[in-house]
Amino acid sequence: MSIEVVFEKRIHNVNVCRDVDAGQRRQYFLLTLLSSIFVIGLLLYGWQQYRWINLGYQIEKANGRKEALLDYQRNLAVQRESLAQPGVIESAARGMGLVAAAPGQIVTLADEAAAPLTASTGAR
Repeated sequence: MSIEVVFEKRIHNVNVCRDVDAGQRRQYFLLTLLSSIFVIGLLLYGWQQYRWINLGYQIEKANGRKEALLDYQRNLAVQRESLAQPGVIESAARGMGLVAAAPGQIVTLADEAAAPLTASTGAR
């Protein structure tokens, strides 16, 4: 049977004052600066890609709306041409209870305002 004796030596490092390592601090700041530049560049690249994709979606949406409006314009032109035919107008008028004008009901007005102007310009 052996007996072990252990002596414990207590060391207090309270009074130890360490100097600042300027090289290590410089490396730390350089690493922090380079890391922040990399992260900012990465964020700017991601933002650019996001805008690129978003603008592509907006362009496609605008093209779709343009095509829909052009189709609507074509439909309106066809509708205008079909409604401008005299037979359609006459049947619509008869449907509302209108009748054809009797002889003597149509009065044509002459352009009386233009006649004095031409006479006065000729007199000068």
